[in-house]
Amino acid sequence: MSSKKQIVVLICFIAFISLGLPDGLLGVAWPYMHLDYQVPLDALGLLLIFFTAGYLLSSFSSGKIMAKVSLGVLLAASCALTGLSLFGFAFGTWWIVLLVMAFLLGAGGGAIDASINTFAAHNFSTSTVNWLHAFYGVGATLGPIIMTSFLVNRFPWFSGYITVGSVQLTLAIIFMFTLRLWKTQTEQQEPVVNASIRETLSRPVVWLSLIVFFLYTGTEISIGQWLFTVLTKARNTSETAAGFWTSAYWGSLTVGRIFFGIILTKVSVNKVLLACFVAIVIGALLVAVNTSNIVTLSGIALAGFALAPIFPSLIALTPKRVGATHAANTVGFQISAAMSGGALLPGFAGLMIDSFGINFIPVIHVVEAVLLLFFYLWLSSKYKVQA
Repeated sequence: MSSKKQIVVLICFIAFISLGLPDGLLGVAWPYMHLDYQVPLDALGLLLIFFTAGYLLSSFSSGKIMAKVSLGVLLAASCALTGLSLFGFAFGTWWIVLLVMAFLLGAGGGAIDASINTFAAHNFSTSTVNWLHAFYGVGATLGPIIMTSFLVNRFPWFSGYITVGSVQLTLAIIFMFTLRLWKTQTEQQEPVVNASIRETLSRPVVWLSLIVFFLYTGTEISIGQWLFTVLTKARNTSETAAGFWTSAYWGSLTVGRIFFGIILTKVSVNKVLLACFVAIVIGALLVAVNTSNIVTLSGIALAGFALAPIFPSLIALTPKRVGATHAANTVGFQISAAMSGGALLPGFAGLMIDSFGINFIPVIHVVEAVLLLFFYLWLSSKYKVQA
């Protein structure tokens, strides 16, 4: 690997840290944010819907955006947008302002996510893509730690958003200084004639993969977003312990991606994925039964660890599964489907609180894990990929 390409890979890693930081913040901050904004606890679902709308807009259009704007410019502009929106989270005084900021945060994140994943699917190995997504886990792990540290030390929740917003703006400056490097790398890629959106959407394999991405990300984010609330509001866990357990979940996701990045150089991707989908079901069950703190923590760690290689590995397999001409469109659609699940499934869990109570949320996660396993088996058996 050339030194210039190594720098590009490093910058991609940094970009994915920036993606994970805001996601890790919200789950810990929300029990305090909803009081300041004078909205009910289940309003998190609406906030995530606005976030996802922005994500959908940018990720679905990622193919067209990347055809007109270099990846370096896109990264710089997107990080600037996410940084400013995080400051909007901190200083906004009305609920409607928070919803607008969530939309902008999603738009910036979606542009980063879809563009780098498309670039990585064509240029990086499955192992490298897993390591790439491990850095998302680094950001998502640091988010709860940052927010919990502020809360435990009696600082207001918005201190965490100011801190992370400052990091995002700093990254935007870094990307601005590397524009020439990104341009050089883009010019070295072999041109690919992309299929039209209609042609890509006419393929059943694409729709089946979208269902898997919808369920996967919905399950991953729902567990992460609701875990702190379930532990503190329904299971009498201290804020410090709940913050640690939430970080343990995101941390196991990060460790898993580093671990599987190594394993996937020696073991079949298909075998690893099947084992992980089964393990997610087991982990979700352990959290739901809640027979002891050790069992619950084990389930949290297992679920995070098993979820780790799924998203990056499926992204890396996309060109092989749908073909190079459909890959760019499909990756963008997969990111859109993933973030739709990331908003709708946690939102659905929130809507169930009034009828079944907060403790019912882990049961929902078990059902989602079972459905995820079912649809993956369908996809992998009907559209096999040698990997």
